[in-house]
Amino acid sequence: TIIRLMSMDDEGRMTRREMVALLGVAPAATWAAAEKGVPQPVAFDSIEVAGDLSKRAGQNFDRLEAPYYAPPRVFASENAQKWPGDVEGRTVLALTLLARSTHREARYLDAILEQYPGRMNEDGYFGPRLNLKAIDEQQLSGHGWVLRGLSEHVEWRRDVRSREMLDRMVRNLALPTRGRHSSYPIDPVARKHGTGGAFGDIASQIGNWKVSTDIGCDFIFLDGVTHAYKVLKTPALKALADEMIARYLEVDLVRIQAQAHASLTGLRALLRHYEETGDQSLLAAAEQRFRTYRAEAMTENYANYNWFGRPTATEPCAIIDSFIVAMQLWQHTGRASYLEDAHLIYFNGLGRGQRNNGGYGTDTCAGASDPFLKVRHYEAYWCCTMRGGEGNARAIQYSYFSRPGELTLPMYGDSTATVDLGGGKVRLRQKTGYPYEGAATLEVVSSSLRQPVALRFAAPAWTRSHRVRVNGKEVAAQAKGGFVVVRAGLHAGDTVQLDFALENGWRDTINPHSIRGYRALFAGPLMLGCETATEVKLPADARLSPDGRGQFRAEPGGVRLTRINDLNELAVTERDPCVRQVLFQPPR
Repeated sequence: TIIRLMSMDDEGRMTRREMVALLGVAPAATWAAAEKGVPQPVAFDSIEVAGDLSKRAGQNFDRLEAPYYAPPRVFASENAQKWPGDVEGRTVLALTLLARSTHREARYLDAILEQYPGRMNEDGYFGPRLNLKAIDEQQLSGHGWVLRGLSEHVEWRRDVRSREMLDRMVRNLALPTRGRHSSYPIDPVARKHGTGGAFGDIASQIGNWKVSTDIGCDFIFLDGVTHAYKVLKTPALKALADEMIARYLEVDLVRIQAQAHASLTGLRALLRHYEETGDQSLLAAAEQRFRTYRAEAMTENYANYNWFGRPTATEPCAIIDSFIVAMQLWQHTGRASYLEDAHLIYFNGLGRGQRNNGGYGTDTCAGASDPFLKVRHYEAYWCCTMRGGEGNARAIQYSYFSRPGELTLPMYGDSTATVDLGGGKVRLRQKTGYPYEGAATLEVVSSSLRQPVALRFAAPAWTRSHRVRVNGKEVAAQAKGGFVVVRAGLHAGDTVQLDFALENGWRDTINPHSIRGYRALFAGPLMLGCETATEVKLPADARLSPDGRGQFRAEPGGVRLTRINDLNELAVTERDPCVRQVLFQPPR
């Protein structure tokens, strides 16, 4: 029965990738990556997180088990007709990834998937049947999340039912659009600018396309197509992905005022396809597009403009995309700047976006028109809260990377992990004070290693004076590629301790479109803000004095500053704008 459900190539043969999936062994792409020496994130099953990340993931998981995300309500959202498949796809994706990464059972996941077929049309997807003379890009966009959710579920559970739904959706919805994406409307003159709100609407029909105010959301569908290709590995699906990627790379994101979320989701699709195909041009294109995003649509707290050239609000969906992209670009290029971006995005953009109910909401675009950061929508429960599932899951997954003979800690967090380093396995327990203190300790719980291995500790630009001690004795360490590197023979009972100083103080603005003459204050990776309704000026020589966890006084003057990523801990109401001044101009 399982073999019958496997998708075949154009000549009816099972591909090598599908045989791998059938046998339940490591995917070919993973083997290829290992052969190239690319560090790989530790498997979900091998890591357990504690501390702040565990708390945030748990809050988000709790929120995603509220009635809105449970069947049958999940199939009847207010946006179901405009965005078929969107909520139900995002929910399955979020619950699948949170269940895998936190090792907690997702209460409603199986029930939602069981009800999928009864909620779909006769062709096996949500909404009306495809009309190739009026292709609704919002329907395709919503199904980008359905394809992703089903693909993740197949990769996790090897679930035959999910694979069958995925295969049918590809055959009846995705593949029939092949040849049409090359004419997807990308002319900036033809697309309407300055329209659309938080929910998105069909703006007009151009040619055979019904286009959205979320300009570029066809490329959210591309993300689902590339993931489905990773699972099904059929030539026709690759051809569709190649066609869509070619069109995506023709878009002038700035001139067309593309939605940042759609653009970054397309960027993640590029990187996934690069991992599957090894096409170096895709990696180069991803780097170029991320540079464009960073320069044109990133806010001063490392969140995003909702549209390029249109800073109406931030959107945690896009912030999560940017975090994942930055981490993957670091993984594949080794450039420390991408990892530093990932830290700053995670703590200040994504961290700020989470609310005390576990959901995620939007803010004003810090620096676009004033020095303040304010809540815009307390919670974007119809999209961003679900995307928080992948954001938290990827943050967990990205805690450790490895390759034979080498273990990398790109980010710090309390956790326990079991890692295969090629010459044996090691189980480690990590304790850290980061991002508030410069310290991280690894305790070796058990080990079968026979040879010393390289340990790489992240050393972002805001850290200095690094010292490493093994079993209390300081050892020589090498600074390389944004990391502190030591070699150690890890035996049960050993401890490896890293200590470093965090730099606090002024930093320049990052977006050339931000208001001029202002600067920001950071404590390590944490952006600081002042709770005030009227603008405060600080002297150019202001220095920070610690005043609690993530809290400081700016001296002289004693102005109180706090980290901006604490909304998930504050008992605020949905009407509270939680105003923080985050940019400061020295008095003239």
